[in-house]
Amino acid sequence: MRPFPPGFRFGVATADHQCEAYDGRDDIRDVWERERKLTPRGRATDFWNRFREDVDLARGLGCTAFRLSLSWARLEPSPETWDDAAFAHYRDVLQYMRDAGIATIVTLHHNTWPLHVQQVGNGAGMLDPSFPDRFAQYAKVVAERLGDLIDWYVTLNEPNQLLYGYVKLWCMRNYAVPPGLGDASSAEQMEALLKLIPNLFLAHARARAAIHRSRPHALVGANPLVLGLPRWLQRWVDRAATHLKSPDDLRAQARHISQAAILDCGRVDVSIAQIEMTHERMEHVLFSQPYENMYAVAMAFGSHALLDAVNAVIRGAPGTHIRENDRSLEAIRRRGVLRVGVQPNPSQPELDLARSVAQRILGDGSRIEFVTLRDEDRVDATRSWLRAFDAFRKTLSMFATMLGTNWWNLGMSGRLAPFLCPQECVGALDYVGLDYYWGVPSIRPSQLERLLSAAECRYGNAPVWPGVLYDILREQQRDFPGKPIIVIENGCVTTADRVARYQYIKRHLESVQRAAADGIPVQAYICWSITSNREWGLPFNDASDFGLYHIDLDTDPALTRVPTAASARYKEIIAARSADVP
Repeated sequence: MRPFPPGFRFGVATADHQCEAYDGRDDIRDVWERERKLTPRGRATDFWNRFREDVDLARGLGCTAFRLSLSWARLEPSPETWDDAAFAHYRDVLQYMRDAGIATIVTLHHNTWPLHVQQVGNGAGMLDPSFPDRFAQYAKVVAERLGDLIDWYVTLNEPNQLLYGYVKLWCMRNYAVPPGLGDASSAEQMEALLKLIPNLFLAHARARAAIHRSRPHALVGANPLVLGLPRWLQRWVDRAATHLKSPDDLRAQARHISQAAILDCGRVDVSIAQIEMTHERMEHVLFSQPYENMYAVAMAFGSHALLDAVNAVIRGAPGTHIRENDRSLEAIRRRGVLRVGVQPNPSQPELDLARSVAQRILGDGSRIEFVTLRDEDRVDATRSWLRAFDAFRKTLSMFATMLGTNWWNLGMSGRLAPFLCPQECVGALDYVGLDYYWGVPSIRPSQLERLLSAAECRYGNAPVWPGVLYDILREQQRDFPGKPIIVIENGCVTTADRVARYQYIKRHLESVQRAAADGIPVQAYICWSITSNREWGLPFNDASDFGLYHIDLDTDPALTRVPTAASARYKEIIAARSADVP
């Protein structure tokens, strides 16, 4: 292959919440991680204080682009109150990059936002009609104060992933990202999406317009997360979005997302038998919140109303309200008894928990049938013969609905109905940005299940398919002719799909190099990330570490940046301007 063209930029990235040290002032992610007992960011990588060190590392690799995100919560700590010191700090960061000969890519909204934004409209947050204009005002102030040092703007990081803060698949125990809608019904979740999707498009388009008023030549875009699917399958999946003609069409998808088409009916409804949650078990059943600080109640996929009832009892929530018209409760009510799996000689707290759940669902705590279970049968007893089709059923619930489509680019290219993408938003981009990590070349259930592992942040099991990146870039050229293209995120944990990070980067850059050689206007490749980072509340280990430079975040108080084989390989590729290096 021909080398990368002379103007092509290689870069690295950080993000505010994942890398900047916590300063005692919460953004929505801080609250989310604390309430759900996830790993807090703490000092993270201390990029706030050590940005010069990381920029120097990037320059040492030969990078000429650096992506960072601004903390909206720091810049606007209360409504329309702007923190001059925070702006001065980011100005220092951007100036240091400029002085190093590095172009700047700045993200305004990187999966987190201020608490006061979430509190608007009695907690509506991004669903509130005022959100697009509030976001545009924030973008306007950033452009006025920092715009002379910004080369590219990313308005909303991975906007298609923000949907998972408002919708919960039938096989998910929790919302994947904030803010979450509690025990909202499937209909209520879909009503939220009907507000969120157009609001995200409007927020982006109005922010772009506000930036252009201050900086007419600014380059503004976004970076939807693109899955690597066989292209015929992606075209079929996208029909789930392009064939929606009215809000009622989208509402019709609600049941497929939040409830299983056929509910599992195992030997028991719930298993209260001192079961500890593990990632492996979470692939097969739903789990409640912990009780007695370490155990959880297991139940079949799709049992969300039952899960809500169990969680309410564990929390000690008052009242007897439970969601109506849910299959997971209908069978129990028809039977008139709650079947509870217990271990031999169950503890008194577990018996009390079972009776409280029966009281909440049936109005009578004595209407219980106890079933004694042993070992792994404690989990499997909640599942039916349908477990053999779990991977297929999970995949269908995503790819036969709006969730699995590339709806952001479909809207930007004018292929979504106006109730989803208002007309003023169509074509509102100066470049095409995309994030690509994982893909599957076939639709075998084992492959698709691993793709779902990636969606659930089990990155060590995520499927690696570098070749499809070329096809994705070709499609972006077709859909947005004349627009430059940037791979804004691509990277790997220490090892995924038995592929080491240094191999992953090389193989994906081969696809990017091929695209550039074939005339596809891809202008930059940004590797996620320059260092290890706090990956959205996950425990820090090899399966959550994307860093070109390793930092032992949990045990090294000095937060030492240690080179890896991936940083060495990336440096070689940049120097040669070719991924075809030994």
